Amino acid sequence: MHYRILLPALLALLAGCSSLPQAIRVDKETPLPTYADVRKTPADYTGKTLVAGGLIVAVSNEADHSVIEILQLPLNSNGRPGTDTSKSAGRFKVRIDAFLDPEIYSNGRYLSVRARVTGTEDGSIGKHPYEYLILHADGYYLWPDQTDEVQVRYYMGNTHYVPYPVYVKPPRPPVTP
Repeated sequence: MHYRILLPALLALLAGCSSLPQAIRVDKETPLPTYADVRKTPADYTGKTLVAGGLIVAVSNEADHSVIEILQLPLNSNGRPGTDTSKSAGRFKVRIDAFLDPEIYSNGRYLSVRARVTGTEDGSIGKHPYEYLILHADGYYLWPDQTDEVQVRYYMGNTHYVPYPVYVKPPRPPVTP
């Protein structure tokens, strides 16, 4: 009798842990290209949907939209970008048809997007010429700051304290626009 109640609850919990946030979710039947494939031949994927994400490098606001420059990072199973910048496949720009406050969508935060590939655009990183992949988002998710580091503190003596984890916010990796 208990299994009839526990099994559906456990399955719902497990399904919720591995799914993408609603804002960037796509149908399971929709074949998604990888970021590396799109980066190699963007013209072949123009108009196709891509789920990508990474570290915000810069935000610029126009009258009717915002453009975010992102350092691409591989996404894990729940759609959150990883933190190892050495695994980046480059930078891309994404257009979002809304005003995004640069203090909220600030340099060093993680963002995932569901977007259509619209092409490439020549730009520069510093004085170095760079070709950006351009996306137009129809869904985006700003990830909350994550605490990855755990410190355990021990107290000596006759106290009622026991070892407990203390969560410390890791420093954001530096990113230069």
